[in-house]
Amino acid sequence: MKQLSLLVLACIFAISFSACKKELNTATVTYQEATAIYGDLEAVRNLPLNHSVQAVGNPGKVFVGADFILLGEEEKGIHVINNSDINNPQFTNFIDIPGNREFFVKDNYLYAESYYDLIKIDLTDLNNVQLVSRATNILQETITNDNGEALLGFSFHEVTKDIDVNDDIYDQVVTDQYVYYDFARKVIPKSAVPSSFAGNSNGNSGTVNRITHAQDHVYVISLNAMAIIDDASGAFQTVGSTSNLNFPDAMETIFPYQDKLFVGSRTSMNIYDAAQPQNPTELYEFEHATSCDPVLPTDEVAYITLRTGDFSDCPGNTNALVVLDIENLNSPEEVDHIDMSSPYGMTVIGDRLFVGEGDNGWSIFDVTDRKRPSVIKQDDTVKAFDIIAHPTNPAIILIAGPDGLTQYTIDGENTDIDLDLNSQIEY
Repeated sequence: MKQLSLLVLACIFAISFSACKKELNTATVTYQEATAIYGDLEAVRNLPLNHSVQAVGNPGKVFVGADFILLGEEEKGIHVINNSDINNPQFTNFIDIPGNREFFVKDNYLYAESYYDLIKIDLTDLNNVQLVSRATNILQETITNDNGEALLGFSFHEVTKDIDVNDDIYDQVVTDQYVYYDFARKVIPKSAVPSSFAGNSNGNSGTVNRITHAQDHVYVISLNAMAIIDDASGAFQTVGSTSNLNFPDAMETIFPYQDKLFVGSRTSMNIYDAAQPQNPTELYEFEHATSCDPVLPTDEVAYITLRTGDFSDCPGNTNALVVLDIENLNSPEEVDHIDMSSPYGMTVIGDRLFVGEGDNGWSIFDVTDRKRPSVIKQDDTVKAFDIIAHPTNPAIILIAGPDGLTQYTIDGENTDIDLDLNSQIEY
């Protein structure tokens, strides 16, 4: 693959900013400058799926099966882990999926993004997975250079430059902390949750997914569009994207509930009627303060975690758990608002709502009354971005945190709940 310098037509992530303006109306900024990587897209599409075991370098999405775990490796693929002994998980295979960040598992199939495409993989034999179908360019039309090579990503290096304060790049570096001019912002953006659960094999879906499967269709959200793929026949059929809806900007999460789709964005939670799966229609929009926004609908309520923080992916000052009564999906009603420290992903296990709070640990709520959660315990000793139940052992929970993926046995009840460590896959 070739690497070409991409200055304005690239993506720039700011690291720091120095406000020492010079006489000529410039300022010194330090940021990460991107170098575009181009290559043969068809060769990438034809790479073998199965690869030797790899070291975990940059983990992302996680799926938990009855006796296995799929752990995403950002931009590269998915680690296969034999978890039949929860005290001693073992890496057994690596699924090579270049350009992958987001994936979802339904029944025995894996749905994963790969640069511009969405692919479907048969997981019957986890050590010899098979490609079933590919929807090419469903996420984005191929971007090429003058030699016809496809844009396949970026490498980054730190630079310090004097930039004219009237330059558009200066404004975006200072205000938004990044500049995007190409597909990197049009395909599925990187989740604001560093490591999160796609779901488990008991049918529980994670709350920070950008891909989901419902009513024999696959739904993929990007910033302000939704791709829809008919999967009823077992192989991808009709593919397309919605054009009749005014989707919110910065869509982050999608969660299926009955024949509805709950979509969380930076500024709202939107409910869509998917009774006609290829033509979802908007039912309701719940606007909230700008924030990162996982959504969990369950038992006629929807839990929404709003998270912000200075110098984070979600700037602002709102951190809360919001409860919506969704008995009437045409007119949901906010029934509770609970201040929190830094809520990320969440899951309901029985009458308990577990919420990860990142560096602030995790919180448990009693949701016997689904509309009125009450705090049982807050614990800052275990850092948690997301939490999910083991699909077949209700006494086991898995936590995705900054230090790795951990498996715990739940010991005790209510305020006496403790977590006994079974194993940890370190990142």
